[in-house]
Formats: sequence, structure tokens, C-alpha cells
Amino acid sequence: MDKGRINIPFDSPLTAALALLFCLICACTVPQVIILEDTLTAEQHNDLGVIYEKKGLTDLAEKEYLKASGKRDEWMVPHFNLGNLCYQNGDYGRSEIFFRRALERAPGNPDVMNNLANALLMQGRIDEAKKMIEEALVIDRKEEYLDTYRRVLEKEHRQF
Repeated sequence: MDKGRINIPFDSPLTAALALLFCLICACTVPQVIILEDTLTAEQHNDLGVIYEKKGLTDLAEKEYLKASGKRDEWMVPHFNLGNLCYQNGDYGRSEIFFRRALERAPGNPDVMNNLANALLMQGRIDEAKKMIEEALVIDRKEEYLDTYRRVLEKEHRQF
């Protein structure tokens, strides 16, 4: 036997106790928190949102659009996409909020005006919808804007 060494057989209760003690000590260590940095750009988050939306994963799409708007708040596209997503889900009040944010960031954008007019129309706010779509039609006379205008006029005539 070497001097300073203890010879413990592997099948002894002391070996089992030491192994158990070692496992307990390792299991009781303090967990480390690792903070990962989001390396995606606003554009990449927005693109990912579009992909999720196309796959029908609207919750994930919304999260990505929100991340995109958080990274680059002045960019109107993620706000516009959030408005479209809310509109498709039937949440016209929320879609209005996002379309208004998009319009603040891109004043005079007729696509945003058209979609905002549709959201207002779905909420029964015909006068506001008419004003908004008329502003869009001054800028551009796309067929989809004319369709929105026709729907506004139809609802307006049904009121009377």
C-alpha cells in the first residue's frame, strides 16, 4: 500500500456514500444565467413574421412584427403588417391602432390609408372611413382603393 493513499474497494458502502455525496454537490451548484443577444435586424424579424403569417402561425408572426417595430420604431412596415394581421383576425380596433402608427411613420401612404379606411368601415365609422379613402384616392387611384370607396358608399347609403 502506498503511503498517503487510502485503498477503498468499489463495492463498499463508503464508495457508494462518496459517489452520492459527489452527485449531490454537483447537483446543488448555482445555475448560470446566459443572456443571448438578439442579432436579427428589424428587417429580418419582419421577414420572419411574414413567413410565420404565410404558414398560419399568427401568434409567432405578431411576436416577430413587434420585435421588428421595437428595433426600428420609425419604420412603418412592421406596424402596417401588425395592422393587417389584426384586421385578418377580426380585431378591427387594434388594426386601426397599428395602421395609425404606420401612417404616423409614413404620412400620405395610400396603402396604409386604404387599410385604415377598411378598419374604420368595419367598426361602422363610415364618415372617417370615407375621408381616409378619399385622401388615398387623391394620391393614387388603384383599383383596390376604388373598391374600398364603393364599399364605403354602399354602407353610407344603407344608413339613410
